[in-house]
Amino acid sequence: MIDPRTAVIEKRLSGIKKILVFASGKGGVGKSLCSAVSALILAKKGFRTGLLDLDLQGASAHIILDTDLSFPEEAHGILPLKAPFDLNFMSIASFTGDEPVPLRGSDVSNAIIELLTVTIWGELDFLIVDMPPGIGDEALDLVRFMRRSESIIISSPSCVSAGVVKRLLSLFLELNMPILGVVENMSNNWNESSIMSSMSSISSMSSVSGNHVKKMCKESAVPLLGSIPFSPALESELGFPARLIAGNF
Repeated sequence: MIDPRTAVIEKRLSGIKKILVFASGKGGVGKSLCSAVSALILAKKGFRTGLLDLDLQGASAHIILDTDLSFPEEAHGILPLKAPFDLNFMSIASFTGDEPVPLRGSDVSNAIIELLTVTIWGELDFLIVDMPPGIGDEALDLVRFMRRSESIIISSPSCVSAGVVKRLLSLFLELNMPILGVVENMSNNWNESSIMSSMSSISSMSSVSGNHVKKMCKESAVPLLGSIPFSPALESELGFPARLIAGNF
């Protein structure tokens, strides 16, 4: 049976030139920060950019952006909120606030699909999607409903994270989802000059990396885009978008 929402979602996304999905095999690797900073940098450069936070259980992009979670305006659908640098922003947290989301199984998938169905993005150059971590129904649904999307996978240097990411890569490759590459976040290789300012050109990130992530990328035949060093000053930058993209942490 064909889901009628498929055609609606395709229409909602038809005005978007490029959809970039940020994914991770597990939580806590900095996926939300990487996606939010990437969206901010693109918006500041003048690109028409949207950020969609689909992490139902751990939505945090609004905290990183310091964006008010007012209920979105309705107009034959819902309009994204405005974040710094005229960034269009939509999050499940706009509807749930700080309350837990007691959903499971098909209810989680339906919540994500409904948000894709009702959100009016209009004309965009980029839509950045912060995907729920892991390899579950949510990942499968996003691949099914966002067929034009390309993925960037975020991993920490640990063997545990790299191992889970390898399974995620296998899933995406099996589903024929384009993978731009893997970014190793929170690298132990501290290099002040290669901190997050390199996100403005992700392909030029510092190439230092832990052996686990390098090995995993080689075995999966997926590019390693680079590494982002761990920054002890990061906590003080959250909620200050201008400071975040200035590369001060």
